[in-house]
Amino acid sequence: MTKLSPLLLAAMAGLAVGCDAQAPKNLDAMSQATQPQMKEQDMSELKPPAADSVLYFIYQRDGDGAVSYKVDGGATVSYWYGHAFDLKGKHYFTGFGAKSQGEGPEGDDGMMDPEHVAISQATFTRGEKGGKPEWSRPDTDGYVGEFGRMGRPEQIDDSRKAQSFTTGDGRYLLAVPTQDFVNGTDVRMFSLFLFDPGNVDALGFRQWGYVGSIPVGDDNSTACDGGQVMPCVASTGTLAFVKTGEGLPNLKVSSKGTTIASPGKIRDMTDADDVVYSFDQTTERYK
Repeated sequence: MTKLSPLLLAAMAGLAVGCDAQAPKNLDAMSQATQPQMKEQDMSELKPPAADSVLYFIYQRDGDGAVSYKVDGGATVSYWYGHAFDLKGKHYFTGFGAKSQGEGPEGDDGMMDPEHVAISQATFTRGEKGGKPEWSRPDTDGYVGEFGRMGRPEQIDDSRKAQSFTTGDGRYLLAVPTQDFVNGTDVRMFSLFLFDPGNVDALGFRQWGYVGSIPVGDDNSTACDGGQVMPCVASTGTLAFVKTGEGLPNLKVSSKGTTIASPGKIRDMTDADDVVYSFDQTTERYK
């Protein structure tokens, strides 16, 4: 641990890969014209923990600066997504990781779908020491659910922003924009995560839990071959949180574009195609 301390201290000062707020990769490279316009408080803002330090805290394995590497049993761990947010007067940063199924007898414990990855997290809380901001030692969890295909996590869709909802009972619902490519169709989704630091609910996870993924749009232009194979359709959707009291909201997906009406025919989508998802306590998923 002694030799890792300088590494972690340096990493904690770096920016996390995949964080919502992207900062310049090299602050020294910023133009002199821009620097004087920065306010003093901006210069002292606390940067998100670095991706490699997030992985170290979760898996207790030093990747020597890498954001994806193998651990015992042949499993691959990788940094997936970073998100900064405020809840009940506290400022948090959560870095999510992913761990694939291992290889051979030592790596296959039979507990996870081999197509999936196990989602993990490290959540840091902003504090102060000596009048300077710093991150706390994180709360970590190596398993907050599983998702993905072919041993890979769901792919982040950088063209859209994450959305969130704070419940009246103190929980935080995060919708991460993701995408997949299935049978020639580009599918856009939101992957959903619930943060419950006060243990308000009785769900089967600790602070964070994966609560499902929902589709919000698709485009089959690759598969349809200009309409020669099947009708070409494409749609884009928006996600809205519908409050239902103090607890978890319903999720409403409204789509625009075209969809298949009947064999060989397409139609424009209308309000009648809106889909509402509600949280199912039994499966702990949005359905």
